[in-house]
Amino acid sequence: MVGRWVAFAAVVVALGGCAVSVPGKAVPVGSVAPVVAPTSTVTAPPSVVVVQPPPVTVPAPSKSLTQCQQFAADGYSFGYAYNAWVRAGYPLGWDADRDGLPCEQSYGEQN
Repeated sequence: MVGRWVAFAAVVVALGGCAVSVPGKAVPVGSVAPVVAPTSTVTAPPSVVVVQPPPVTVPAPSKSLTQCQQFAADGYSFGYAYNAWVRAGYPLGWDADRDGLPCEQSYGEQN
């Protein structure tokens, strides 16, 4: 019985004074009892993957389109562009070569 008490006292001293019962063999007086660490499973934190969206590229604004270029880009026919030119009062900017037909640079020669 004395051997168990000595083993318990050695464990208490080895653990820094905490009275904890540790199963195992008795340790002779004057020797240091091995400290048994509790076993635990350590798991790594889950990895986090951050996906960056691709950068948004906005094309540089081009020169503004002339009225004729805008008609052509929007899919209007030459007839529509011609009627719009007439309704607008025959603006000179729409007839670059001054031959009486507008939008020839956008629609080609129409005469």
